[in-house]
Amino acid sequence: MLAGGLGTRLRAVLADRHKSLAPAAGKPFLHYVLDHLARQGLRRVVLCVGYLAGQVQEFARDGQDWGLEVTYSLEQTPLGTGGALRQASAGLSEAFFALNGDTLFRVDLPVLWEQHSRVGGLATVALLGVADGSARGCVRLSADGHILAFDEKPLQAQAGPQPALVNGGVYVLEPQALADIPAGQAASIEREVFPRLAARSQLAGQVQDAYFADIGTPDSLAAFECDVLAGRVS
Repeated sequence: MLAGGLGTRLRAVLADRHKSLAPAAGKPFLHYVLDHLARQGLRRVVLCVGYLAGQVQEFARDGQDWGLEVTYSLEQTPLGTGGALRQASAGLSEAFFALNGDTLFRVDLPVLWEQHSRVGGLATVALLGVADGSARGCVRLSADGHILAFDEKPLQAQAGPQPALVNGGVYVLEPQALADIPAGQAASIEREVFPRLAARSQLAGQVQDAYFADIGTPDSLAAFECDVLAGRVS
């Protein structure tokens, strides 16, 4: 799980703590993500940490509060999403889940894993259908489950909101998916790795109709807290 970002857009309301620890209904956001993983049957989690790593480690500790085994991959310098996952997965020989620590996409992980096994390739992305895809990574998906194109946060102007399938920030990755990233080098999995895999027909996708929250801005953090208080997040 990626939990090393700077959280610059939340500084106005969260100047003293890590983004993943933003409070929502009395609990840090990271609690809800770890709880979801435990409910899905996962038992081992590696947190990729860097900025304010000590705060994340102090909260999550060894993971026993969620019935998990939590360990840490510490970035000495910022490695980006691709570089951080490359470091954390060093030595693995089997596929693994990867996700962002500042979003909660309540994906059915066994179903996503089955899709990865069935379609093949080096990576599978959980996709979310949205009414306007201009602010997130948009994809084109083939009938057989391959992602034909991956365009991370397109910058071109569009005439009004455009429905789209977007990157939900939950993946199944083979270690080979990150093999082109030199060890210790910063890289973006969204802007560098996924477009390259899509061009090689090695990137799959699966649309899941599941709850999604992104706490990247003060407004979205407030919206998530409202969802928790309203009972939309267990």
